Amino acid sequence: MAKFQLQENETLIGSGMMAYKHKKSPASQPTRGTIYVTNQRVCYYESWSNYVYMDLPLSEVAGYDTNRALFVTFVYIYDKNNTRYAFSGFPAKKLQGWLEQVGVKKLDR
Repeated sequence: MAKFQLQENETLIGSGMMAYKHKKSPASQPTRGTIYVTNQRVCYYESWSNYVYMDLPLSEVAGYDTNRALFVTFVYIYDKNNTRYAFSGFPAKKLQGWLEQVGVKKLDR
């Protein structure tokens, strides 16, 4: 399993612990890990295994959307193939700012 490392000429914009809900989870429970937003890509690594669930160059990110359920804010990141990556956690508002900072636009869905 890989550990997150910055690539050449890459700058970390922000990172934080978040939960990721993926479709292939047998227990249908979200996994816990760290999301990284850099000036070149957006990545999500699971905490206990360092499994890479998402490693998208910014050119492949179509945008993001948000939704609230009770007190929880969900951030959905979409790639160019319309694959949806669902994240939740305390850094949700910061994640939105990091995405805007690197030019990822909020979608109207």
